[in-house]
Amino acid sequence: MNKKISELSWVVMFGGANREECVIALHEANVDIQAIVVPSAQSQKLVDAVDKLRSIGARIISVTRDGVSSLLESYVDCVLLSIGFPYIIPATVLKRHPLQLNIHPTLLPKYRGPTTAANILINGETKSGSTVHIMGPEVDQGAIVLQSEVCLSTFDTVRSLQRKVYATEPKLLIDAIAKLNRQDPLIAQEEHLATTFPNRRTPADSELDPSKALLDLVNFIRACDENDFPAFFICEGQKVCVKLWRPNKPTFESDLL
Repeated sequence: MNKKISELSWVVMFGGANREECVIALHEANVDIQAIVVPSAQSQKLVDAVDKLRSIGARIISVTRDGVSSLLESYVDCVLLSIGFPYIIPATVLKRHPLQLNIHPTLLPKYRGPTTAANILINGETKSGSTVHIMGPEVDQGAIVLQSEVCLSTFDTVRSLQRKVYATEPKLLIDAIAKLNRQDPLIAQEEHLATTFPNRRTPADSELDPSKALLDLVNFIRACDENDFPAFFICEGQKVCVKLWRPNKPTFESDLL
């Protein structure tokens, strides 16, 4: 490849609500973004993120799962970047592009899969982060370009974990591009350290076991988003939700429960 990675045109496959700053960072670094491709089915959060991305002037294209391959035929000379894109891109499609990157919001090879934040908290992890890696035939298993890292506290929630990790990603992406431009060696993922959580979270996953001691349930409860997937148990046939909060929470911990 004669050109530097940053000198090529890019296509961003975007489904990462609250991660639009990554795309804006590319734009501010004068990367030529030919198109931003978004799934046809969008949550309100994703709609809001896409509205924000319209400000950079890139072409925004909505696509169905079945339309990804044919759409990308028009962009075979572009670097492909996936940020929270919900559709699996076939390996035959990936091979058409000079480079295929994904930003996965965990420290790979740990916590592969589509919805991992809850499991990170349930397991009591004290750190997390994000990984820029090469996409390949298997999801989240390509060589690592670069990683960021954040510390987690006992009081982090799914949302605060995401905010911490997402805040590192714009700089991580720009630094990863610089590393690729220098042609520095990539890092192979160590399969013996890999953990995978392939299933998307559902409200039923937030049902707790009321027979357990409360302190044993703290990690489980803070892993349950209080708005979308609140922790609950059943009492006399009624669903009872549980929320953790601290009346004397320090102001510098405003993102935490």
